[in-house]
Amino acid sequence: MTKNIIVCGILACIFALQTGCMPGKLKNSSAPCDEPLDYYNKGLAQTGSKPATTEASILPVENDTGACTRLREAIRLSMPGSKQQNDKKALVLLKDLERSGMLSESDQRFNNMLLQHVSQRQSLRTIIGAQEKRLKKAEMQLDQLKNIEVEIDKKERSLTSGE
Repeated sequence: MTKNIIVCGILACIFALQTGCMPGKLKNSSAPCDEPLDYYNKGLAQTGSKPATTEASILPVENDTGACTRLREAIRLSMPGSKQQNDKKALVLLKDLERSGMLSESDQRFNNMLLQHVSQRQSLRTIIGAQEKRLKKAEMQLDQLKNIEVEIDKKERSLTSGE
């Protein structure tokens, strides 16, 4: 269920950003990166719906800047179901890009959306982990109660057979 929520969230964000990531007026003098959403989609298409293993195999780079390279790396690290998925590293890159102000306005919007999505995914994982711990604890308590019940049953049988 959580996997479905994550996938649906990603798809909703992708569709919402298709119009929001159009080149427009720049807030600063940074050159826009080559459409981050296209990068994501081409990465999936070239690998048969599985993320590529290396960044260079996904797209040729026209407007390559350090910020664009880091944004592409964050996209690669945040692709769901990827063997390279590493939300912790992606979050570090995305937060650094958010603070740096090196991205164009449209790329910054994409960065912020991806940052919010990956942060929420991490929060969900934390909540799921806490719930799994509570479930294990409850199961242990249930097992202990079952063992007590078995012991009580054995004592009752021994008392009944001893009379």
